[in-house]
Amino acid sequence: MRSTLFSIFVLLMLVGCDRRVPAPDYPTAPSVSSSALLVGDPAQGAQLWREKQCVACHGVSALGGMGKPLADTALPFDMFLSKIRNAIPPKPPMNASDLGEGEAYSIYLWLHTVSSPSAGAAASAPAPLPAGQVLGIQLWTQYGCNQCHGAFAQGSDQAPSLAGETYPFERQRAVMRQSADQNPLHRETNIPDEVLQRVLDWLRRGADLGSGC
Repeated sequence: MRSTLFSIFVLLMLVGCDRRVPAPDYPTAPSVSSSALLVGDPAQGAQLWREKQCVACHGVSALGGMGKPLADTALPFDMFLSKIRNAIPPKPPMNASDLGEGEAYSIYLWLHTVSSPSAGAAASAPAPLPAGQVLGIQLWTQYGCNQCHGAFAQGSDQAPSLAGETYPFERQRAVMRQSADQNPLHRETNIPDEVLQRVLDWLRRGADLGSGC
């Protein structure tokens, strides 16, 4: 009898010890706008506006050009950042290595220091592109150059900067074709000589409506 009671007691002890405490809920990030966690610098934003080639499409003072005016933008920062990351060609999308979130926020703060055209003043319309004209920056993204050299040819950890490149066309073509085995994008079947020439023109001069680059 005592043996039976002792066995039951041991069994109950084992069952009690096997009770598992539920795991605590996994902590989640607070649901707030990313801008609430960022610290920006409008002065740095003004510098980045020039360095990242924003001026080429949106103008020196962000009052517009080929691209829309962004001075004193009404966009929330999250939407502003989304448009940078998911840009529609000919503007190339810029990933975090092209433009960090903190850098984008500095630009955003600077844009709010720039006065937009007053309601009574007629804003200048963006310059129209001639029919059939293709911007060099559109070719840059269409042929995949931005994948290694960055959205605006500023370079990355995969390839060097090419912005402002001034080497002769023949030299650059030779470099491209010689590396075609390692990088299929450099093959003539992917980027013909006439396209390569247009891209090199864009690298030298930037977006230029007059020359079609």
